[in-house]
Amino acid sequence: MEKDTDRKPIVTCHGEQELFSSVKAELLQSLQRDPMEWRRSYGRAPKVVFVDVNFVQFSADALPNENDRHLLRKPFFHTYWTDCADADAYKLVVKDEISSWQQMLKEHNVQDWMIILVETSNPKRGQKPKLSLPRSSVADKIKNDFCSRQSDRVIVLHEPPPVPTPRSIESWQNFLQRLRQLVLVSYNRVLGKFEEMVRGERERRNEKGWEFCRYFLLQEELAFTFETLYQYEDALVQYDELDALFSQFIINSQAGVLTVKIQNG
Repeated sequence: MEKDTDRKPIVTCHGEQELFSSVKAELLQSLQRDPMEWRRSYGRAPKVVFVDVNFVQFSADALPNENDRHLLRKPFFHTYWTDCADADAYKLVVKDEISSWQQMLKEHNVQDWMIILVETSNPKRGQKPKLSLPRSSVADKIKNDFCSRQSDRVIVLHEPPPVPTPRSIESWQNFLQRLRQLVLVSYNRVLGKFEEMVRGERERRNEKGWEFCRYFLLQEELAFTFETLYQYEDALVQYDELDALFSQFIINSQAGVLTVKIQNG
């Protein structure tokens, strides 16, 4: 039996896994709590959606390629987590890790990612760094090194839950809003490419060797994708189109058999 998480869009997390694990439960609950306006391309009317994703650990082997025919089984957005405040650690470790991570994304033509710099009052290693920079300085270094043209791709998260201070609550809400926005921008891009693939496959339906079952799986995945965004009307449209296409496919097939019989007679 397929699990619900198997149909959720996949977002990866890289960097300090322990740090991400400390906020994962709250993040999963909070992310889908408030609706967002989703603006589609081609002049389509905006929709109100809820962002509900499945977070998994980053793996280069799971990155999509140009010929991928799956929407829900491949990650489409990627995050990097760090609470680095030490200048030496950033230069010698974190910077190289982010650079390597981004290089892997570029090799797979992945454009959608986000770096989260977490500000905590208690460094996890319990040792005072030799040179502690202001967090804003670390964030500026990350922006200069990796986000000079996309400053919205890095965000400083101050004392994430469960610390209940006004500043931490505001920071958490800003982070959620930014993450939802970037996830929807990414989803729009990936979904648009997949819809083009589905249209291209449908336009080849009269070619020799065209397989309805193969096409069905593509458009069914498109329907599943709309369901994950709670866009049930759009999902039903996919099934209506499949039903109409299948009916026409049967009619054309029967006409083809009839023609052969007449010619052979």
